[in-house]
Amino acid sequence: MKRILIPAVALLAACTSPEAQPEAQISYDYFGDTVQVGDTTQLSALLAQLQGGTDSVYATFSAPISSVCQVKGCWMQLDLGNGEEALVRFKDYGFFVPMDAASEIAFVEGGLTVDTLSVEWLRHQAEDAGASDSAIAAITEPRVSYSVLATGVALAKKERAAAEAEVEEHDHSSHEH
Repeated sequence: MKRILIPAVALLAACTSPEAQPEAQISYDYFGDTVQVGDTTQLSALLAQLQGGTDSVYATFSAPISSVCQVKGCWMQLDLGNGEEALVRFKDYGFFVPMDAASEIAFVEGGLTVDTLSVEWLRHQAEDAGASDSAIAAITEPRVSYSVLATGVALAKKERAAAEAEVEEHDHSSHEH
């Protein structure tokens, strides 16, 4: 009996799966107010509210960053996943995001609206993004777009360039953020 029981117990022990490893906990860097990353609203639902006539929607949502101001990190563009982008500016010009954050997923808390971006702003944005003089001059019409006034942004922690601590002074007297 022992000859059968011992191999059977060994076989049973070998067939049991090891305990599942807990998922790695993601840490975040916060810019502005702390964002509740686990309490987000589906971006598609927010866009549907705006398309349905709601003036603005205040929520926490996530989206990939398509570009960031390369002068100071004072604005970013989010890819909304529907062929459109949203311009994100930061409340009271009170915080900035890292200039190397493009392609990261941002968790954003703030007010999402449909906004008309002025030619002046679009040119400023193109200049901050490093566009050529001819590309900047080609901007001649305002554009209707989604905008966000963010109170906070969360990005997954990663090594960031130390050079960002010494951000170049940026003149905002000729435009509004």
